[in-house]
Amino acid sequence: MKVLITAGGTTEPIDSVRSITNTSTGKLGSLIAEAFSSSNEITKIYYVCGKNSIVPQSDKTEVVFIDTVASLEVAVKNIFEIDSIDMIIHSMAVSDYRVKAVTSGAMLSKTLNTKLEMLREDQQLIREEFTVSLFQDSDSILNSDGKIRSNINNLILCMEQTPKVISSFQKIAPQAMLVGFKLLDHVGVDELIDTAFHVLQDNSCSFVLANDLRDITKEQHIGYLIHKNKEYSKWTTKEEIAQAIVKATLKERGEGV
Repeated sequence: MKVLITAGGTTEPIDSVRSITNTSTGKLGSLIAEAFSSSNEITKIYYVCGKNSIVPQSDKTEVVFIDTVASLEVAVKNIFEIDSIDMIIHSMAVSDYRVKAVTSGAMLSKTLNTKLEMLREDQQLIREEFTVSLFQDSDSILNSDGKIRSNINNLILCMEQTPKVISSFQKIAPQAMLVGFKLLDHVGVDELIDTAFHVLQDNSCSFVLANDLRDITKEQHIGYLIHKNKEYSKWTTKEEIAQAIVKATLKERGEGV
């Protein structure tokens, strides 16, 4: 059997030297890969991860580094084009938003005033022109190297949603078993389980690992592995979670561990 694991986090650029990222290290993903590699049933592991992620120590593993959500989509697509994947463990912390454009408070104010003047002169015109981005003059914020000028005050970022990568797996690999992950912050266990179960249902997952940021420290990592019937098991370390995912998925496939 062949497994695809995504791990770590994505990074979305603001300009040529700045970016928005998250703190995911890929440690849990690397432990899952190593746990899978110990099974005789697993012949190949594709490990797609952020450039600064922890990588597994396994001869069965091929590591593919990505940075943006767009590059993650390309990497996953390429893997499915060259190989048949039996399991997908989507543990990566994927950015929900990416930078569409940048501007400043002063520039945004100027653009808004211009549009208000247009509205006073011709209301029909404003309806047509308002589709033009308020960030249309944002190029003047960047220097010739694509870096935001250091003298810009009140910088404003326009963000757009990124595609939901987990939603694409059912379309491009309907035969593969999918394990999703859901991370929330400071919520009750019932809300955490309910939210993660919706992820399972919406994306045709076989399992979802639910965890809360407050329960993740150097010493512990509390996770709830949720099944299709909404039953779940609780684990308290990354090592336990990794072994639980491997055991549950191989059992679901009718294989030995």
